[in-house]
Amino acid sequence: MKIGYFGTPEHSAKLLKALIDSPLAEVLFVVTNPDRAKGRSRTPEPGPVKKIALEHNLPVFQYESIKKEKEKALADFGSFPADLYLIFAYGSILPGEVFRHPPLHSINLHGSLLPDLRGASPVQTALWKGYTKTGITIQYITEKMDEGDILVSKEVEITPEDDTGTLMDKITDAGIESILRLLKEFDGKPFSATPQDHSRATYCGKIKPEDRILDWTQSAQELHNRIRALYPDAVATTTFRDKRLNILKTRHSSLPPESNPGPGKLKRLDKKGLLTQCGDGRFLEILELQPENKNRMSASDFLNGFRIQEGEIFG
Repeated sequence: MKIGYFGTPEHSAKLLKALIDSPLAEVLFVVTNPDRAKGRSRTPEPGPVKKIALEHNLPVFQYESIKKEKEKALADFGSFPADLYLIFAYGSILPGEVFRHPPLHSINLHGSLLPDLRGASPVQTALWKGYTKTGITIQYITEKMDEGDILVSKEVEITPEDDTGTLMDKITDAGIESILRLLKEFDGKPFSATPQDHSRATYCGKIKPEDRILDWTQSAQELHNRIRALYPDAVATTTFRDKRLNILKTRHSSLPPESNPGPGKLKRLDKKGLLTQCGDGRFLEILELQPENKNRMSASDFLNGFRIQEGEIFG
């Protein structure tokens, strides 16, 4: 099958590489977000999808707004006889003239079991809400986001240790397997699909800066879920000694809860462990953190460097 591919970040690049390596697909061109300035030099750098495309000599198209530049985009794609457009984490909404352009139209890989968690942050939100399972959905693209008919759904387990990074890896692997199976079963006809039950739809938005700030009056479970949902891309933050402190990894402590909790109160656990009390009296063990203007470090290195005092708090 001849494919036009739309994507931008690392996990999308993994799917692109799988398609390039597969005899089931021929990727004709790639559409990805414009290069963005990075590092201290602020030099524009290509994203992961563009890097893979260039390594394999694929034509690459980039638009600041494909919606505003749809006529140019259609002209760019016109010389490529793609059967299908495949989208995974492109980062922009496609106008109807574009997603309906190829004969088989366009399909999207989404990181949840639709119609649950339609929107921009399904992986993070599944963790934030404490789900024990989520999944992937391959759907036709329509005018309304994530409301297209479903071609394939596949469940993915969420373990207590998962964060957004590890769960995204699982979802990407499940998506690659499902897409390759779909291509293998292609018989030249449009893919069969099932309409979504829109009455069961739930939604999630983009992660906002204020979502990163930890409120230690919440329960230990709520805080642990938020911290792992934000890692590694956004990262949860608190304050310590009037400076920002990023909390990267935590786990539940086996210590019994206290009946008179002090949210954010710090407690040493032997010589290496660091506990923070939450609003329900339970403790979270801090495993990795990053003080302002310093590298990430373990809890033991933090304790050795900062020598916390009795009664000090986070937040």
